[in-house]
Amino acid sequence: MGYARFLIGKTISYVLALFAAVSLLYVGIYPSLQRVIEGSADEAASEFQRNLVKSHTGLTLPQIAAAVATFKSNYLAAFGFNQPYPVKFGLQMLNLFEFHLGSAYNLQAPDGSKQVADLIIAYLPNTVVLFTTGTLLVVAVGAILGLLAAKSAGGKFDKSIPIIAVIHSSIPAFWIGFLLIAYFAYTLNWLPSGGISSIDVAAGVLPHFTDFLWHLTLPLLSFFIVSVGGFAYVVRSLVISTMGEDFVTTARARGMTDRRLIFKHVLRTASPGIATQSILAVAGSFGGAITLEVVFRWPGLGFLTFAAIQISDLPVILGTTFILTIILFLGLYIGEIAYGFLDPRIKTGD
Repeated sequence: MGYARFLIGKTISYVLALFAAVSLLYVGIYPSLQRVIEGSADEAASEFQRNLVKSHTGLTLPQIAAAVATFKSNYLAAFGFNQPYPVKFGLQMLNLFEFHLGSAYNLQAPDGSKQVADLIIAYLPNTVVLFTTGTLLVVAVGAILGLLAAKSAGGKFDKSIPIIAVIHSSIPAFWIGFLLIAYFAYTLNWLPSGGISSIDVAAGVLPHFTDFLWHLTLPLLSFFIVSVGGFAYVVRSLVISTMGEDFVTTARARGMTDRRLIFKHVLRTASPGIATQSILAVAGSFGGAITLEVVFRWPGLGFLTFAAIQISDLPVILGTTFILTIILFLGLYIGEIAYGFLDPRIKTGD
């Protein structure tokens, strides 16, 4: 019952917080958003006119013009252009949350679509693969390093973890990316300098998958280098803090070995914090997508945003900003839910 109350409370809180954040975003981009909607209306009306001419060859020019004008008026009405501001706000927010993000000015999805939603659907999976895989590696290696450091608290290895964390966190991912490209791509010629696939890759699932992993290696390594030290430090701090609890002192007095104590009791107690940090790391990693994806020409959401900024493709910029806002809040929400699920105090209502 305690967890159910916790879940309901957090869900309501994050829904309200997301609505508030998107409302602030809406107010900030209001003039630009109106231009985007009007541009999408013109694009949709042109497409409607072309289809109308093809399918109804007997229509006169005035009839076609009247039908197009009615279509455009109805399109704008769906976004509240003929309504008072509160109704207009509600309709446009509803369209945003239904991912009706309009049409891009110039950019196109691989299938030729100019719909912003289709562009995001085409590019987002590449970002998810890169940063989710990178975060899983960071969590696995960082947790091991953090546990080893906590086990030998006060030793040389333990003292080196904060130093490594500061160094890794201070190095920009793009700078590491340039170094890796210079060495592995141009000096050794072992790995590609960028992109997601080769032009001359052989046919078949396995060759394409191998080629994909070959291109994934350098951006993944860059992300891993700048992230693993910080996560190891977080795990080390959580575990050392837990080892100061009374139950650890009691277990040691009973003769329990450090290895068994850490893996059976301490890690279980610290797991809510570690799980939360892991999920937040996944959500937060998308914030660095632009620089890393641009350096390696990785066709993800960050690369799409950069391309849109270069040519002032406003609908795409607004669409990716909206999607990244949702991803951030979703990551925070999942982190809270995971923490509540793993923390026994919340399950018992304490």
